[in-house]
Amino acid sequence: MSTAVKRIGLIFGSRSVEREVSVMTASKVYEVLLRMQDQFETVPIFLTADGTWLVGEAVRDLLSVDAEIRGLADLSAQVGPPDRAKIDAEKLRLNKERYAPQLANLDRGPHAKGVQRLFLAPDPSVGSLVSGQERKAWLGRQLHPTIDVAFPVIHGTHGEDGSIQGLCELADLPYVGAGVVASAVGMDKIVSKLVFRGAGLPVVEGMALTRRQILEDDAGALKALESELQYPVVVKPAVAGSSIGIAMAKNGAEALTGMRTSMRFSQRVLVERAVEHRLEVQCSVVGNHDLNVSECEELIRSGSIVSYNEKYSDNKKPGSADLAPSIIPARLPPALAGEVRRLAMEAFKSIDSRGISRVDFLIDATTMEPFVNEINTMPGSLSFALWEASGVKPTELICRLVELALEAHREKSVTQFESREGRALVDRRHLVAPGK
Repeated sequence: MSTAVKRIGLIFGSRSVEREVSVMTASKVYEVLLRMQDQFETVPIFLTADGTWLVGEAVRDLLSVDAEIRGLADLSAQVGPPDRAKIDAEKLRLNKERYAPQLANLDRGPHAKGVQRLFLAPDPSVGSLVSGQERKAWLGRQLHPTIDVAFPVIHGTHGEDGSIQGLCELADLPYVGAGVVASAVGMDKIVSKLVFRGAGLPVVEGMALTRRQILEDDAGALKALESELQYPVVVKPAVAGSSIGIAMAKNGAEALTGMRTSMRFSQRVLVERAVEHRLEVQCSVVGNHDLNVSECEELIRSGSIVSYNEKYSDNKKPGSADLAPSIIPARLPPALAGEVRRLAMEAFKSIDSRGISRVDFLIDATTMEPFVNEINTMPGSLSFALWEASGVKPTELICRLVELALEAHREKSVTQFESREGRALVDRRHLVAPGK
């Protein structure tokens, strides 16, 4: 990587049910970037629930107070009950007096205090963030500092699904993580399952239903489900994350309830055979061409599924994974761990991912057969603790991801976007008489 300081646009928030998770991830990345100010200058960019782009001190403060609260959570896990009570009280105070008010302030969009409206123009000639006020700055080229690399950490829709990646492509801006297609495929559980199956990877049997099917004929949708699968089943939104909208169903009534819940978050619903006695394991893959795979991580769940609250609870040991309480390395026989890591690499390649992705597995505890469950592109894949357990420090991981983003952008730059055939068509049109 060049020795010149790179300006990183850290993009987070947005219109997503996982917005608060995005703030947490952005805060963790921001902490790491601040430790590398000799290499990176960071511009945090917050997208409101309405989609307004904001930068400024209020955005930085939101990330800083989130880091303080997480630091207190880590400290609370290390001390006895009397001290823990004091620390927890301070966490609640920070949340009530600083975090919640600042988030509410930012959601006022252009009326928020301590911010400036800047957005990324889908125009490579602009080469900068521009003012959002009636787009006058964009049209008038009143430019603000350029962004060298976008670092999107938007969980879920309008970010993780290829949306922000498409904007970066239009702006010809290098960005961390998977491309448009891989991001979209990774976000869609139905499409990714088809891709995995097509690549010869083991997946659990499942079927897709649409919101329209369920609304127009829920009895017919249930009958179609029961003709394909036996109970129990897992019902989940096709496009959502963090276990939002997911439910286990042991009968038709529960399946209908699960479908109605899932369709609130996605236009399509995936229903799968439940692997009741299972291990849930994941590992991360980094690279564009030469891939590295992390250690395997085993998630510990308290119920039938790993819930949202388990994934993002404060009551975890310091430095634990971003998801549920876990064991690293997973308690797997060496041969099975090796097979899981191989399948993770194949899943990564099957969707044409790049940068970093985390692959989640279900392992039948009876047969010890692994199934690829899903793949998480940026930022769901950003597992600092998992890579630390694999010998890679957070600063090293961030540097590597920026390098991979720049490498991918360089490789794209040699692609042709015009052809002789196109120019010949223009020449032929010039020979056609007007009116013909």
